[in-house]
Amino acid sequence: MNLIELKNAVKEYTVGDVTVRALNDISLAVKPGEVIIILGESGSGKSTLLNIMGGLDVLTSGGIFLEGKPYTNFRDAEMSKLRRQKFGFIFQSYNLLPLLTIYENIIAPLLLDQRRVQRKDVEKLSESLGIKEQIHKFPNQLSGGQQQRAAIVRALINHPKVIFADEPTGNLDKDTGEQVMACMIEAVREEGATLVMVTHNEKLSSYADRVIRMENGKEIGQE
Repeated sequence: MNLIELKNAVKEYTVGDVTVRALNDISLAVKPGEVIIILGESGSGKSTLLNIMGGLDVLTSGGIFLEGKPYTNFRDAEMSKLRRQKFGFIFQSYNLLPLLTIYENIIAPLLLDQRRVQRKDVEKLSESLGIKEQIHKFPNQLSGGQQQRAAIVRALINHPKVIFADEPTGNLDKDTGEQVMACMIEAVREEGATLVMVTHNEKLSSYADRVIRMENGKEIGQE
């Protein structure tokens, strides 16, 4: 069974009197455990596609399914629960809360979902991402690479089925970005999770099981 499936997905935005079709009849399937990278230039629709799949935005028409069950028309509360329990998110800007320690940032999703914090999980993931010694510091005491590693730990802490990553190395220099990317892939595979990531960086495609290319809201090829 496919983990996520989109069928004839269309997303339109209205800007003044103009209707913009950000996604144009996209159909694709994501299998459990896959590492998928969606490549495209700015404006290609790749981030819109990621937001739709992650339940951060809703379709204009078409369908989207998780393990065969539709979540196209979920209400806000249902979608919020789905995101907390099944999905993890990593963004270009690390989105760490500055007044919380790294440890507190990491466990925040568990507390929001009223789930028990397993300290051993925090320690294991933090060690695998190389920030175990940093978890009691505040975000502004860490480098950009360390902050992104903390964001990856936070995304994995609830053992999600799918990690959605939007340009996760975009704010990092080349060497740091490659190190973070390698650590992220290793951690995701160790967790047995699926990764769907969007980027415009062609070099990152080497990490993928499958590459999906987008242009003008359409899929233009897979590798």
